[in-house]
Amino acid sequence: MPKRTVIDTRICPVAKSADVLGDRWTLLILRELFFGKERFEHLQSRSGASPQMLTDRLRHLRDKGIIVRIAYQERPIRYRYALTDKGKDLFSVLYAMRNWAERWERAEGDPLAIRYIHRACGQDVGLETTCPHCGEPLGYGDLKGNVVRGAA
Repeated sequence: MPKRTVIDTRICPVAKSADVLGDRWTLLILRELFFGKERFEHLQSRSGASPQMLTDRLRHLRDKGIIVRIAYQERPIRYRYALTDKGKDLFSVLYAMRNWAERWERAEGDPLAIRYIHRACGQDVGLETTCPHCGEPLGYGDLKGNVVRGAA
């Protein structure tokens, strides 16, 4: 990762989070991992990161304990990247960022970029953190996304 100005993160948890996640590429890689894209080529094509950028960010996420690298092929050796429990716990952070952008950065009249369906009841959850249909709290693995035609 590029050199950053050193910020004392001992006291401020927001600074600690920004030190780990405060990069566009890192957030886009996590987004793809939440959608089940675990192979390098999928992460690269879906995030738009260069191979060097992606390698650097994956190493950073691995060093922070957010992902693990798992070999899925021996010759040539190839890896997939899986979220750890620490990584899965970031779902609510990215979901909140998505919801904020849909509320405040979406052009008036545009549809939501992604519709999330609650796996348990099959209903659209809109921008809610609790399913408005069955009342269940929403977390990692509870949603499937459908990209809206013409959006994102």
